[in-house]
Amino acid sequence: MDEKGSEIIINAEADIFENDNKVLVNDTAGMGKSTLSKRVFLNTLQNQNYIPVFIELRQLEKQPIAQQIAAKFGVNTDNPSKFLNQLPLVYLFDGLDEVSAEDKNYIIKEIRKFIDQLDDPKMLITSRLESYLSEFYDFTRYTIEPLVEEEAFSLISKYDPKGAISKKLIAGIQRSSDRGLKEFLSTPLYVSLLFCAYRHKTVIPQKKHLFYSQVYEALFESHDLSKEVNFVRPKHSNLDSSEFHVLLRRLGFWCLKNGGKIEFQKDELEIVIQEIISSTNGINTSAVNFVKDLTTTVPLFLKEGSSLRWSHKSLMEYFSSMFICNDAKDKQQSLLLHFYQSKEWSTYKNIFSLCADIDFSPLRASVVKQLLEDFINYYETNYQNITNKRIKFTDIEERIGLTFGKNYGFKIFELNTSNSLKFTDESFWGDGNPDVHAVKNIYKASDNEVSQMITNLPGRNGLIHGITVLNRESMIINILKYKCPQLVLNKDKDKDKTNFREVLLNSAIKQNKLYIVSDIPTELINNSKYFHIINRLLSGFDEVALDYNGVKIELNKINEDSSNGIDQLIGELG
Repeated sequence: MDEKGSEIIINAEADIFENDNKVLVNDTAGMGKSTLSKRVFLNTLQNQNYIPVFIELRQLEKQPIAQQIAAKFGVNTDNPSKFLNQLPLVYLFDGLDEVSAEDKNYIIKEIRKFIDQLDDPKMLITSRLESYLSEFYDFTRYTIEPLVEEEAFSLISKYDPKGAISKKLIAGIQRSSDRGLKEFLSTPLYVSLLFCAYRHKTVIPQKKHLFYSQVYEALFESHDLSKEVNFVRPKHSNLDSSEFHVLLRRLGFWCLKNGGKIEFQKDELEIVIQEIISSTNGINTSAVNFVKDLTTTVPLFLKEGSSLRWSHKSLMEYFSSMFICNDAKDKQQSLLLHFYQSKEWSTYKNIFSLCADIDFSPLRASVVKQLLEDFINYYETNYQNITNKRIKFTDIEERIGLTFGKNYGFKIFELNTSNSLKFTDESFWGDGNPDVHAVKNIYKASDNEVSQMITNLPGRNGLIHGITVLNRESMIINILKYKCPQLVLNKDKDKDKTNFREVLLNSAIKQNKLYIVSDIPTELINNSKYFHIINRLLSGFDEVALDYNGVKIELNKINEDSSNGIDQLIGELG
């Protein structure tokens, strides 16, 4: 589905280029971006109108892309782009997020240069949502629709045609009301790994790190879905499960520290592993045998030609999170703060989510503490000039909470204008829209920090276009919503939802004008008549507000006992 709500059903007849020649699919881990690319490849072959060129972007060398593709056709020419323009080609560029950090800028520039050399090429690029995607401003962006429960159950059943295991797993899921488990079901990778884990041990994991742990146990002890449950391959490394896990944690963190590296040449991986083994006392094995296990008896890595890579980036993130929480105790807080303060903070979302579940105390004592301190400072320095007595203090307090870590712009379109809007035009959702461009410029935001929504006014008399800029604080607030719900304002956001659109439609707030939410008292949206209504609009963007009193209480607790009760439990023994 693209940003305008247009859908493409991917099946054997689907043509992803039917409406747009340049398509960008960006989504989260495990949603099936690579699988989709391969499906498009097969469809293109079957239709026989175009020749598909499938490129895993992490395998590109530091050479012009046109030259590399021409070489795959066995052609050596001084003008490779001219040669390629003469052929009916479809370019499928998979996994831009998997390119190493040190090569990413170069590869992005080369892709952009390659696009500009071609005559309106048909091209698909897949990636996780990251800031560099702004380079592909002329692409139509799609996300992959999450699986609904029935689709997840259908996928589980396909892994087990006889139904002995799948029926029990599905019944267990249906009995559970756990939010985390429901999230697993929306992601194809997690559904397949959930079946693998349940097949090994008939326990349904309720948290993401327990889920990955169970998958690891299943792979270590049972190998894969194709073997009998009791089949256990002997390990070339002669390591037991816990020893093997120690080395994987260190390897995962090494990859995270080195730009999220997930692919190696075999000898390169062996060198890294040997360095890890040499610095890990108590574990005796060889890098050669450990690497052999990674691709055979414990298949967490895939072998593709001469290269080896993690079977999925999220597995690397799991093991690196386990390293941070289990092995780097003395440096855990400083590491978490480093990732939080990094310019690339959005690439660590999965790390923070995993660490919050594995060991919340260090995250609470470092990142959460800083966030709470920043919130108090924000609370005490913003909206102080909103002094109109007719504006309720509770509304000012909520506005402060809603705008902390987030910035907003919105525009109300009147009926005639909204009918003429081209939501299928990519420019509406990108920098081609002056409103989006203005909000991004004001807050110096990248694409992956911008979220947009469209909602109808009553009687379809117009539309509201909301533009939200999410900062690193919003990432942690999303974790606090379920880890520390007492920090969130207990507001009944739904009570006015049926009314605020009506008020906006009949208000003095101008239509077809971009409003930036700020604490300037002279702004119309900060008028006492509309202040509460604008809060309802902002909360309609699915945002929550921190509670000042709750934050102060929690911060005092952290300052008094950053160990989260551990020091008290140890007492004099420590």
